[in-house]
Amino acid sequence: MQRDIIRILGVNIDNVDKIEMGNRIKELVKKSNKSCKMVVSPNTEFVMTAWEDKEFNEILNKADLATPDSVGISIGGKLQKKPFKARIPGQEVFRTAIEVGYKEEWTFYFLGGEEGIAEKARDNVLKDFPDLKVVGCQEGFFKIKSEEEVISEINKLQPNILFVATGHPKQEKWIYKHQNELKVDVAFGQRRNF
Repeated sequence: MQRDIIRILGVNIDNVDKIEMGNRIKELVKKSNKSCKMVVSPNTEFVMTAWEDKEFNEILNKADLATPDSVGISIGGKLQKKPFKARIPGQEVFRTAIEVGYKEEWTFYFLGGEEGIAEKARDNVLKDFPDLKVVGCQEGFFKIKSEEEVISEINKLQPNILFVATGHPKQEKWIYKHQNELKVDVAFGQRRNF
């Protein structure tokens, strides 16, 4: 699938609406074969961080899907006379991945936040999607288990979707650093509290 990209201060962002985004996520999972594709949701703060942090900029530009998260990103597109089809906040990306995955019977792993946050996010999602297959939850600062133990657990479970919520740019850098060893279909950077 050909990507329609709008570049905002050096960061490539996909010009997609919510339906196209859902279809793209589905396509990434189907074609991944546990090769860990990456989805990011750049907002104005991401772009400003990427302006100063070249490594972060490269990581964002290597993502398989980058959704336009903020009003500032939308304005950036309009200023270039290339308006985005939609603004898709990170929470909407999370919700869409859950909705699509629920229908497709995907498995999910929640990694992030302080102790108990991933479980709370899981419990909140299960209220709306009681049969959602959440195979694991883990705090994201590796206080209970080592990073190696967490990666080993994720790889044993091989979820279709891995949500990583430790704040930007840490979460995107963590996904990128471990992308070749993670046995998941798609990893998403999420807000720190999901």
